[in-house]
Amino acid sequence: MKLFILFVFLTSFCFASKDTAVVRFANGDQLVGNAVDLNLDALTWESELLRDQARFKLDQILELQLPGKLNGMPNEAAHEAILDLNNGDSARGRLIGLNDQEIRLETLYAGEMVFPKQLVKSINISRNSKVLYRGPLSLNEWTLSGAEGSWKYEDKALVCSGIGGIARDIDFTSEVKISYDLSRKELTRSRVVLFTSDIKTPNPKNGYEITFQGSMVRVKRLGDDLMLGSKLIAKRIQPNEKTRIDIRVSRKTKKIMVFIDEQLCGVWQDDSLDKIKGKGLLFASDMNYQSAISNILITEWDGYVDESMSQEMMVAEQFGQFQIDPFLPNPKSPTPKELPEGRMMLCNGDTIEGEVIGIEGEMIKIKTPFTDVVFPVNRINNIALKKTDPMPTPKLYNGDVKAIFADGSTLVFRLEDVKDGKLVGYSQNFGRAEFLQSAFKRIQFNLYPKSR
Repeated sequence: MKLFILFVFLTSFCFASKDTAVVRFANGDQLVGNAVDLNLDALTWESELLRDQARFKLDQILELQLPGKLNGMPNEAAHEAILDLNNGDSARGRLIGLNDQEIRLETLYAGEMVFPKQLVKSINISRNSKVLYRGPLSLNEWTLSGAEGSWKYEDKALVCSGIGGIARDIDFTSEVKISYDLSRKELTRSRVVLFTSDIKTPNPKNGYEITFQGSMVRVKRLGDDLMLGSKLIAKRIQPNEKTRIDIRVSRKTKKIMVFIDEQLCGVWQDDSLDKIKGKGLLFASDMNYQSAISNILITEWDGYVDESMSQEMMVAEQFGQFQIDPFLPNPKSPTPKELPEGRMMLCNGDTIEGEVIGIEGEMIKIKTPFTDVVFPVNRINNIALKKTDPMPTPKLYNGDVKAIFADGSTLVFRLEDVKDGKLVGYSQNFGRAEFLQSAFKRIQFNLYPKSR
């Protein structure tokens, strides 16, 4: 390993624990361990591979990967707003204010943030759904099967080191979203079974089995072993990295959608989906390799399926297996259908023409050509912004970092200080903000050429 290491012993706060973080260096090396301390010049790191704590200059580092955890929405908000900025950044949170000059957003990672309206390209709204399960909280709430001791509860995660299954019943709704973090020590396969009525075996005879292995995801209906198909994913699930799995199921439309790190992998359809009534959710391991399941969140889902996106993401597929032409270009992201200027879409598919003139609590007031209307924010899918001459693109600074937060927000800012468990940064997009250290999923350094 080509690492320049200056050994130093520091006692300070920790970003992570028990080798849950990864640092990537400019020379291509990477090191698993814990980020002990970060300042404007250096990162202090500890790892089982190192004798003592090590201090790395930030100009050696490309990226720091962290566990990154956020719980719930601010004040149990009924909606989540996504602001897409002119420079490609995005911010998620609760919309708490909007006028001709600025947009105010309450976030989980930095509290209230204020964005100049001219720097915001679009605002999209989604409804926060009822939580059916959040955990894991302990091993006692799960049913174990297979080899004795194959699963244990550690650091708020279900950790597997042997062949076996772990399951529990969930009061699934007709349309449900199942999300969890998956991390593995080796490049091996992982199985999750939905809607099974038998949670006492790692190999149930009914339900739907979803298998993740390398660059492939496969969905099978158990009982008759009907293969619904396999899909090639753009991002290979790597060992020693935490991956966010998001499975969305609609018994109404009879579709299963799988997302990996917020990227759509594929859509599967089965006409018998509404007939499978089991309540069981099961995670299974077929090999003696260590893996962990954490940050499980199961909620109701609105059932929306973007068919155009699913078709764009599909490279080539046969029933039961996939084929790929290596000479085909990479699939492009779909271009969203734009509404006429000034029109906004409601959650039932209707559109409304007007301008937002105020937000109070969870209610939005819109001035239409006919009258002013007031209704809940979560009843609208997007907010129309008047097209004006945008302000200049924010300046680029040598100290800029790119932060990816646990909720998917992405912001570039100049790192100015690290204090009291927070990273302090500045950007023309939002001014000065203090970000919770625990909220970061990734931090990218040295964004620009050295000559800048």
